[in-house]
Amino acid sequence: MTAEHTKQGVFSRRSLMKGIAGLGGGLVVASFANLFGIQPASADHDRKDDPQLILNLAATAETLATTFYYAALTSAQFKLDEEDILYLKFALDAEKYHLDFLVSNGGRALTNQFYVPANLLRDPALFVKVGADAETAFVGAYLAATRRFAELGADRLAGTTAQHACSEAQHLALIREIGGFVPNNLPLPLPIYYNVSDAVPTLAPFLQGGQGFIGPVMAPTADQIMRALGGVKSDRTEPYTRVF
Repeated sequence: MTAEHTKQGVFSRRSLMKGIAGLGGGLVVASFANLFGIQPASADHDRKDDPQLILNLAATAETLATTFYYAALTSAQFKLDEEDILYLKFALDAEKYHLDFLVSNGGRALTNQFYVPANLLRDPALFVKVGADAETAFVGAYLAATRRFAELGADRLAGTTAQHACSEAQHLALIREIGGFVPNNLPLPLPIYYNVSDAVPTLAPFLQGGQGFIGPVMAPTADQIMRALGGVKSDRTEPYTRVF
């Protein structure tokens, strides 16, 4: 197994920042940082995300995730195996479950429409890369949320965001499997963010658009998601907050 094979499709913070820069990234990131009320990070990570910001950012990311998986199931122009379709349906159901939890706890998505790479639903290799990049970012953001909630003494929320990180890591593995890559190439998820707000550059092009992106694409409604799932439903496990 070559290093190139095991790393292809996996999120790289350096490559992400280069991509953001290509989209006029400094202005894009700054504008969304201002929108979220985020102050620039210092070298010693002394920025303190508040719980509402974390919930809102997570709800925005989960709304993006449901849009991504719904679009794949309903509009992909490349062939997906029946097994892959089932994987994607379970991922869509899980993302909706995550989103419902966040909303029920006061989270609010910034938007219900997004921009996506122009060839996302025509190029399977691009679909896998974008999906793997996004899921790696989601894992990293939930790990950062877990760290911050633990710091705040919100132990039950920390346990729940850890659950969400585990779920997103499953989705990353399945996206890699769909792309023909070894699904479990990482011994630990990548620690790419210290604060959840560090993920704003990742969300920026999907919210703002830019060169190579099209849209906006509307997020699916609950009824649309139900129809796309066609009766598929994950085994409902309780969030940590409801167990302890």
